[in-house]
Amino acid sequence: MDASELEHFLNSETTDVFVCVNVDCKSRGAEAVLEGFKEKLAAADLKTIDVRPYLCFSACNIGPNVVIASKRCWYSGVHPTDIDAIIGYLQGGNDIPRLKEKNDADLEQMIFDIIDAGLVPDAV
Repeated sequence: MDASELEHFLNSETTDVFVCVNVDCKSRGAEAVLEGFKEKLAAADLKTIDVRPYLCFSACNIGPNVVIASKRCWYSGVHPTDIDAIIGYLQGGNDIPRLKEKNDADLEQMIFDIIDAGLVPDAV
């Protein structure tokens, strides 16, 4: 992904939401989170939010992890019951600080550096 593609990705009218689906997050319910997002977005006909699996954010011990690159937002310990609040946040509602409490600032920076480098699902 070159610089112009990355800029388009980060400034797109569609908000990309990445759900980690690697082994540890999967064992903690990441597949249910991913499917829950897809079902709720389809039911509400919200085509401006695109939810995709992501291989790993290296925050295995606090997953499932959800990253919203365009908002520089990383949520950890996400459960299907959190999906409505996250969708609400994406539609202009309140942030969800309890889903950020365990996040490490250095790891958060690394996650966004990786995404900024173009390592997103369509590019890998």
